[in-house]
Amino acid sequence: MMLEEILKHADEMQATDIHFCPEHDDFKILFRRSGRLNLFTRQSKGNLINRLKIISSLDLSETRRTQEGQFESQINNKKYFIRISIIATQKGEKVALRLLHQDKIRILPELNIPTHLANEISKALLLDSGLFLVCGATGAGKTTTLYACLDSLNNGERAIFTIEDPVEYEVAEYFQCEPQLAIDITPCKLLKSFMRQDPDIILIGELRDAETAQLAIAAALTGHMVFATLHSNSAIDAIHRMQSWQVDFFAFSSVVRLILHQKMQFQSQKPQPLFCGIKPNWQSQNRPKSYQNLTQDINYWDFFESNQED
Repeated sequence: MMLEEILKHADEMQATDIHFCPEHDDFKILFRRSGRLNLFTRQSKGNLINRLKIISSLDLSETRRTQEGQFESQINNKKYFIRISIIATQKGEKVALRLLHQDKIRILPELNIPTHLANEISKALLLDSGLFLVCGATGAGKTTTLYACLDSLNNGERAIFTIEDPVEYEVAEYFQCEPQLAIDITPCKLLKSFMRQDPDIILIGELRDAETAQLAIAAALTGHMVFATLHSNSAIDAIHRMQSWQVDFFAFSSVVRLILHQKMQFQSQKPQPLFCGIKPNWQSQNRPKSYQNLTQDINYWDFFESNQED
């Protein structure tokens, strides 16, 4: 089966990921649908992996090291951005594709965020500076949520910069940048460069290390609105991450505006995000004094649960 046929079937079956799993004599093709992997077909190895490497501008001769890339494809008259990851296993190279439909940049009302939490998001988006975190597992829809937030702010009067690895949705009005580690363009160096570009809003695709987190908070302290994602199991876990990275507590507590946590569930085979969030509930006279206060004293936060009554 040709690659185009596989992609066509994946679109028709509303798959979010495709896995090419090597066996000794052939490989299995799995589709992730409704959050679960299902066998689509088996076929001989052929030259499908090499074809994927060519269109993703990856190294054809490399079969031992991990490779990552991306490519665009028209599937059933829809534009897709496709991320590719290749790893070497004992049975051969295993490939994973993430399918991102480019026409699906959502707006906030389409995300089914509970009204009480949507109101808090709207208030946070009116602020001129601060840190807005969206956390959750891979595939939970964090980037979709942040792009919906940016869309509501994109009125032509703000300079919006993004750091993403890779850029998942192209938006004409944004200044979107990808790190290029081969030439030493790291997320931190991009973020430092942004500060000399007079930004209003900065989106960081993922906070992955202490240095990037410190710089993001420094940007928020100097009058910018910073949006970022973070992998964590809960909103409180995001604070634990900041503590483990030894991010300056007083800087973090000064800039944090809202922390959303989301996870994906499936109803009738359709993805349905679940949201909860926490918002600082302190004033200058009763500011918390340590990360321990933030993680152990619930009185410092307003909590917003998915099942909370609107």
